[in-house]
Amino acid sequence: MKADLILLHPPSIFDFRERPILWGPINDLIPSTPVFEMYPIGFVSLASTLEEQGYRVRIVNLALRMLNSKSFDPERYIKKMRAEAFGIDLHWLPHVHGAVGVARLCKRLHEDVPVIMGGLSASYFHREILSSIPEVDYVLRGDSTELPMVQLMDAISRGGELSRIPNLSYREDSRIRENPLSYVPDNLDDFHLDYDYMFRSIIRTRSLDALPFYEFLERPIMAVLTRKGCESDCIACGGSAYAYARVCNRHRVAFRKPEMVVEDILKIQEFNSPAFILGDLAIGGESYGRRILELLRKERVDIPLVFEFFAPPPRGFIRELSRSVGDFTIEMSPESGDPEVRARIGRNYSNAELERMLRSAFEAGCRQFDLYFMIGLGGQTRESVDFTLELARRLVERYGGRLIPFISPYAPFLDPGSIAFENPEMHGFVRYASSLMDHYALLDEGLTWKDFLSYRTTHLSRDDIVNLSYDSALKLARIKAEAGLLSHEKLAEIEKGIAVSREMIQLVDRHRRRGTLGEEQVNESLYELRERLMIDRRELDWSQGLRVRWMLSIFAKFLRSFLPRL
Repeated sequence: MKADLILLHPPSIFDFRERPILWGPINDLIPSTPVFEMYPIGFVSLASTLEEQGYRVRIVNLALRMLNSKSFDPERYIKKMRAEAFGIDLHWLPHVHGAVGVARLCKRLHEDVPVIMGGLSASYFHREILSSIPEVDYVLRGDSTELPMVQLMDAISRGGELSRIPNLSYREDSRIRENPLSYVPDNLDDFHLDYDYMFRSIIRTRSLDALPFYEFLERPIMAVLTRKGCESDCIACGGSAYAYARVCNRHRVAFRKPEMVVEDILKIQEFNSPAFILGDLAIGGESYGRRILELLRKERVDIPLVFEFFAPPPRGFIRELSRSVGDFTIEMSPESGDPEVRARIGRNYSNAELERMLRSAFEAGCRQFDLYFMIGLGGQTRESVDFTLELARRLVERYGGRLIPFISPYAPFLDPGSIAFENPEMHGFVRYASSLMDHYALLDEGLTWKDFLSYRTTHLSRDDIVNLSYDSALKLARIKAEAGLLSHEKLAEIEKGIAVSREMIQLVDRHRRRGTLGEEQVNESLYELRERLMIDRRELDWSQGLRVRWMLSIFAKFLRSFLPRL
């Protein structure tokens, strides 16, 4: 395998196939498995930009390869690679164990090939990475590293002055050098997501290395980026305005032109895949979002679109959304049904405002409205969680199958750079891990998702968070079953899975000092790699009804790659 730059996406835990790990519900609300095999979309923008500059780039979803095959040997695979540099993402902190493991493997097998890390977590911990992990040569900081990466690749391949590359941290003469984090574009006019890149890569390499996550071919979803940065300051979010300013030197949101956003959606429409619109279109100036909706109405987009809102938008905005998009889903994360807890974490709207938005959305023809609640928030108590579940029951009874509530633990780590991470006690958290290697150790030494938790709250211990997560998931599943949203068979599966998980955590706690789990328990835990513990995976599948069109589109693109005149 040859390329100028090989971008490697690691699993969350490097040796996950060799250890009896009880993952629990930490991945229930995202497309990927607990291995977190979904790589960040920044990989595609990096590859697109570098290839435009004449570099050959290959994305290798190492986590997915390891997940798909027990016989796959990452050491043998990486040993065959020939590259000018390796790039490893450390965007989400739960990848720290895998990212460090892959970096060590790359350097052991290719001593002279530089290893580059990037992503929000790498940006936050860049000094520690360079001081504690000698296998990493460079860290590119910030949320926009495409042009700095071009300059770094120029320096690696042709020689050049490292001190002139913005956003770069590196070692020189046994000292850590930190160039100014000065490449922070005010707009995203140069940001480019080539949605055909993955397809071309599969044809070119004759492998599925670039697939973005495990279920992508069966349940596709593609993302559209509208901005970088955020206007909100949610307490525990590593992508808040506070965190972006601290970690990325971004003090204002950078928007993509509405025309470029819609162009991306039309490109996704060629694949007949649902599209997830990243960023609240009603925040940061309503005119921006309304312009996107106006363009969508003119184009008559006919794929499902998923919109996220951080707070209830004006009612007129929902009506405009309805006039512009035929098939749309809305996602919101009130986090808690208790308004006091919600306000404490930075979501400043009432339940009355939330319910008004639900009415407006369903009157406007919203296909599905997903509500996300979390366990393990600062200020949260068992009573406030019971209040949340009662709100969920009332809303499900009122709106039926179009409203889908979810509840999940906020796990496993506090986001680095977030307000809660920087000031935990002030916001109701007690932190067990502060350094990068503290978090690495939690993943390296733990056997269950309770062991991985990097925090507790002033009201809830780790055991409380685990037990409350299981109790709440059971109650919510039964609420859904009573309303006809879950089959009795699926409810029974959820009840069994939670019972097995509880038993395994108790078993590990009892036998922690006496050795590892037996083979039978290992097999029980590995089952959870492919099944959601607390939900029915179909609840988060927007591709239903599109799969035939999706597969035909992929087949047509495959044919055109060999028969350009078709």
